[in-house]
Amino acid sequence: MNSLHCTDNGLFSALSRWFGERFTKYMLESLSYPSSRYYIRVNTLKTTVDYVIDELRKIGLEVFRSSFLPEALATPIRGPFRINIYAKKVVVDKFTAESVMLGADVYSPGVIRAKNIDEGDLVTVVAPNGRPVAEGVALISGSEMLHRKKGLAVKTLKSLFKAPKIRALKLFTEGAIYDQSLPAMITSRILDPKPGEVIIDMCAAPGGKTTHIAQLTENRATIIAVDRSKNRLAKLEENCRRLNVTCVKTLVHDSRYLSEVIGENYADKVLLDPPCTALGVRPKVFEKRKAKDIVATAEYQRQLLREAVKLVKRGGIIVYSTCTLSVEENELNIIYALRKMRLKLVKQERMIGMPSSTVLKNIPLGYTQRFFPHIHETPGYFIAKLVKT
Repeated sequence: MNSLHCTDNGLFSALSRWFGERFTKYMLESLSYPSSRYYIRVNTLKTTVDYVIDELRKIGLEVFRSSFLPEALATPIRGPFRINIYAKKVVVDKFTAESVMLGADVYSPGVIRAKNIDEGDLVTVVAPNGRPVAEGVALISGSEMLHRKKGLAVKTLKSLFKAPKIRALKLFTEGAIYDQSLPAMITSRILDPKPGEVIIDMCAAPGGKTTHIAQLTENRATIIAVDRSKNRLAKLEENCRRLNVTCVKTLVHDSRYLSEVIGENYADKVLLDPPCTALGVRPKVFEKRKAKDIVATAEYQRQLLREAVKLVKRGGIIVYSTCTLSVEENELNIIYALRKMRLKLVKQERMIGMPSSTVLKNIPLGYTQRFFPHIHETPGYFIAKLVKT
């Protein structure tokens, strides 16, 4: 496997000071390829797990039930496969390369370079760092790829890995399923939403967790989904319609100042999945984040944590989660919250990952939950459950 290129930006040092060099090396290497399983959440507001399994198997998809969550299904991601290196290459941006690595086609906006490419040429699709991610056939010339603002540029024939195209399925468009990682689904379960509760999702778009919370309450909670981006919130609203979610109210606002419009001591439960450095997201062709980004992001997250405490009632629950690996954005933020705010760490009912203290010997947070990509075959992820005292 390729190692994740990040040693020139201080990131390796920032992580290895906590995890050790050997552990950090394996952790970062695992990010350069996808998990072995692709998870799907069955939307029980519209259908049943048995029906979805039958429909997926009818189209030849290998699928099995998760042993952790009744609404979760998994299907294998195949690979790595050998990619032919052709004389002609199409260089794509980082985001496109990471999608094409799993079998997606190349669209014109993602093309960076396409020198001497003619329509019909067999090409190798490569990431900006030169890593081959797929082979395919050019559907238009290289000059057209660079000048068109939309449209298909390269049809992928073989990718480094092969994941099912869930979003192209009728089951997806009809709202029967939603593709979502296992830790993300577990986060909503740890929140343990109940009918009749007022629940705030502070950084909600595009709505994976929001719609899962609605599903778990059978549309019988009041869920306020907040995001500072109007466009991202529009995507959440679209997902709600598709998934038959009817109990969500959306609000465009900066959640750092949310209590100014909603009021304090308002919610029974708050989900805070803040913007993060996303170091746990996989697969990656390389990592651009620098060590200094971790510090800046952690401070932003603390602003959101302070606001979450204002929003929730006394005795109410805050679930904090991220898809990143850094201790500063995770454990240190929780330690800060415990020292500076009226919060107490609560035991999580579904401990699928491992407590932070298992790996971080100097961090005595046994009730937090960590998913490590090289250990759990998931994205890197962190979950903490807190109660306001």
